[in-house]
Amino acid sequence: MEPPSLPDELGHEAGGVNIVLFSQPDCAFCHVVREHYLRPLAASRSAGLRIVEVPLDSTRTLVGWGGQRVTHTEFARMHGARFAPTVMFLSALGRELAPPIVGLSRDFFGAYLDARIAQALVVAHRDAGAGHEAPSRK
Repeated sequence: MEPPSLPDELGHEAGGVNIVLFSQPDCAFCHVVREHYLRPLAASRSAGLRIVEVPLDSTRTLVGWGGQRVTHTEFARMHGARFAPTVMFLSALGRELAPPIVGLSRDFFGAYLDARIAQALVVAHRDAGAGHEAPSRK
C-alpha cells in the first residue's frame, strides 16, 4: 500500500493555501485548535484552503512535496515544527506563505488564524499570477 501523498491530499492548486496542523496525540491545545478552529474552517469549504494534520511523533510514512518518502516526524522537522500545536500555511509546492502559529492563545487565536490565512492567500495569489507555483491539476 502506498503512503499518503501530501501534494495529492492537499492539492497543487496555484493560489491555494495548505494549512498543516502539527500535533501530538494527547495535546489538549491541539484538540482545541482542531475542533474549534480548523474543523469549522474545513466544513465551510473556504475556497483555496486545504487542511491536513500531521502528528509530530509519528513514524507513519508520507510522500512529501518533492516526491520523497518521509515519516511524519521527518516532515515536521523539515518544516521546523517542534512544538504542538503548530499551524503552518504552505503553498502548493510546500513553501511557507505566512509565519506559523505556535501554541494556543485562546483570546487571540481566531484573529491570528484569520490574519495568517489572509496573508497566505495574498502571497499565494501573487505567486500564482507570477508563475511561481505549480498549475492546477483539476
